[in-house]
Amino acid sequence: MVKMTNNPEIRTARRLGILETGSAAYHLFGLYRCVIVSAHYDVPPNTSSNEAILAAVANLIDENPMLRVGIRGEGDMEAYFTHVPEMRLSDFVEFRTWGPEEDHDECLNDLHCELHDQFWQNIETRPPWRVVVGRPSGVREDNGAPLFENVVFAFHHSLMDGMGGRLFHEKLLAQLNSLPANPAAPEVLSFPEPPVLPEPQEKVIDYTSTLSGRATLLWKRYRPWFLTPAPPKIWAGEPIDFDRHKARLVTVDIPPAVVITTLKESRAHGTSLTGLLHALVLTSLSRRIPTAPAFISSTPISMRPYISPKADPAIKDALFGAVTGMSHEHSSSAVAAFQAAKGDEINDLIWSHARKVKDELKKKTSTIPADDDMEVLATVTDWKALLRKKDGQPRPRSWEVSNVGTLPAPAEEAGKRSIHRMLFTNGVMVASDPMSVSVASVKSGPLTMGITWNDGIVEDKIIEGLKEDLATYLRRLHETGIITGES
Repeated sequence: MVKMTNNPEIRTARRLGILETGSAAYHLFGLYRCVIVSAHYDVPPNTSSNEAILAAVANLIDENPMLRVGIRGEGDMEAYFTHVPEMRLSDFVEFRTWGPEEDHDECLNDLHCELHDQFWQNIETRPPWRVVVGRPSGVREDNGAPLFENVVFAFHHSLMDGMGGRLFHEKLLAQLNSLPANPAAPEVLSFPEPPVLPEPQEKVIDYTSTLSGRATLLWKRYRPWFLTPAPPKIWAGEPIDFDRHKARLVTVDIPPAVVITTLKESRAHGTSLTGLLHALVLTSLSRRIPTAPAFISSTPISMRPYISPKADPAIKDALFGAVTGMSHEHSSSAVAAFQAAKGDEINDLIWSHARKVKDELKKKTSTIPADDDMEVLATVTDWKALLRKKDGQPRPRSWEVSNVGTLPAPAEEAGKRSIHRMLFTNGVMVASDPMSVSVASVKSGPLTMGITWNDGIVEDKIIEGLKEDLATYLRRLHETGIITGES
């Protein structure tokens, strides 16, 4: 049940937009709890680290209004962002120390999972986000290894999208590197006036619909049941189960030299990194799940490039949500071809399917913002009723590839912080895709894939095989120019 406030003091900032309202309902049911983007910061010696982080985060809260609102009426069709007049920094920033005997990458992965499994509490009066800083014990290792810290930013999806999470780190790095020598942060931040929030995406993007698009929408909605096609038979893990939520994560790190080769080869073969990754996941799963009849995958697409020229130009770099997405069908004949392919034959199949996905994305983005799914979402009249119907149903898709792109790395300066790795993870998607391959990279640095899934919904051995395959395929491409299929 939604807890409505009896506190007349709580003021609202604005009503949640269409997608923000849907994300709030997903959180209420525990179906999608948070998004996380973390970054590995190298820290110069003699740095007041805790105070620096606190001061920089305080500045970000001050400059980014989405970081200082709660949510009232989660799950209702009229939900509102609330004005939070005071924020105690210690409620939002936590410091953890990892011992020298611990595997710090494992600690980071466990922290992502821990945060993904939690609900945001008291969200009417406490903004639903937090920063957790994990660092090794000791100021500096005896062997002279530089001090580092992993800064983990977790947030409710109604506040912003994955791109917003990447932008948070860009802004945090800039703040950290412009602080005075001995920064001091206030314990409590005060905001007596309600914030002016970025408008929801449907207010800053000029959505349109064509006659054919409207006709298609009406036909899908009102056609008789006997003319509704049966959903295609696909592999999609175990059916949807609202009672199961245990986040699992494995990561795949692609070294900088391999990233450069991968991007170059993708361009040479008329595709993109996202197209190639879909094709590589298809290759792996086709061969590791011999009973799979077919697959459907999905790609979220940032709507920031389509913001109206009439909107405030600053919104393109604001912390807020602006996304759409599309699905890609991988037919039974495609799966059979991958299963039958031998040796180098698989290379041609991979590039062919990578081009297919790229072409589908290009076609979709060439029509945006006409006939977008926002038109469909705008017709939802009861998110809670819509979501309840999903429990026990088969999943509609097999995996997602979500790429937040590359963090621009400013030139490194002595005495300044720098970021050397980013890890982006989607929360467990209880009611949709059984796994997510979330991609983030740092300019001239590594590319990291975070593969998340709900424990038991996909077999561990399939995920472990996928992790191994993705690393192996790209390493072979770098070393030989050919992606072969042997594991």
